[in-house]
Amino acid sequence: MHRVILYSCLNVLLCFGFNINAQSLNLITTLSSDIEETSGLAFINGKLITLNDSGGEASLYEIDTITGNVNREVVINNATNIDWEDICVDSNYIYIADFGNNYGTRTDLKIYRIHLYDYINSINDTVSVDTINFSYSDQNNFSSNQFSTNFDAEAIISYYDSLYIFTKNWGNQKTYIYPLSKKPGTYQITKSDSIDVVCLVTGACYNNNIISLTGYNFQEAFSIKIDQFSSNNFSSGIIDKNTLQTFGSFQIEGITYNNGNYYISSEYNNVVDASLYSFRYNSTTSINSNNSKLLIYPNPANDIIKINIVDLESIEIINISGEVVMKSYNNIVNISDISKGIYFIKLIHNSKTKIQKLIIK
Repeated sequence: MHRVILYSCLNVLLCFGFNINAQSLNLITTLSSDIEETSGLAFINGKLITLNDSGGEASLYEIDTITGNVNREVVINNATNIDWEDICVDSNYIYIADFGNNYGTRTDLKIYRIHLYDYINSINDTVSVDTINFSYSDQNNFSSNQFSTNFDAEAIISYYDSLYIFTKNWGNQKTYIYPLSKKPGTYQITKSDSIDVVCLVTGACYNNNIISLTGYNFQEAFSIKIDQFSSNNFSSGIIDKNTLQTFGSFQIEGITYNNGNYYISSEYNNVVDASLYSFRYNSTTSINSNNSKLLIYPNPANDIIKINIVDLESIEIINISGEVVMKSYNNIVNISDISKGIYFIKLIHNSKTKIQKLIIK
């Protein structure tokens, strides 16, 4: 994806209404400078593969999972890297997603398809592709809309006879799900599902009837596990969300699975090099669980709020611009001096963070 400047606003606050648990990550290695814009991962023939995003070469790179070096580069001779953002594989083909659309202006969205046999047995490490062109049926406006469009995408999976695109919604922090044919051609695709992930989705993989997404909110990175869904109605499943401790980079870009482990890549920034991580899922709390306890009352409120948490460490009241307007360490807080409006309360207890919306009237 295009690099962006850190900022605070309503859309980048931590997810409210969910329990967010920390997911342990194992830092395997930093990555070669040749793949510092890593933006998708897949295992192909036992090898870990990545690609670079916007402006990178039209190439796939095999990574040494010990050193982070590039062991092989396969050039695609009839493709252009406008903004490659993810990669997925089925039993016959590799699919490269050129659908990064940060401004919402693109009319040339496409998936490149490479036959697995051609990739594995390529002559001079060069292959050719077929092309699947597509557009979103519900996009009517193509004017520049940076950090606000809901027609950006960085995540794709292969699921049975279709591809499924998970959008990166800058506008509402959801992910929309669009099925797409695997056959070359030109298609107008229609949204089939959505999940209120409250973050920017950047990668996806499917294995053993589990879909895993990665995402971030400019403060933290997340993994999202979708399990026990019905057919292709992914939002019907159990959806678990974890924060990822990524040692300096919240811009997680790719995720894949192999032999019991998930592998995640993060791109280069001014703090750390591009890196490769691994993890196994912890037990988590579901996003769509209906048994969460009421933590703040009354809500809406006008003078006093009470926090129903034992061992509360601190709270912060945050406005929609991301500014902390009050901090307290008590379970009863006087808010009479705070202006009317919508706020978020960041609660910290037992070293865990929870965010809930607060309306002051």
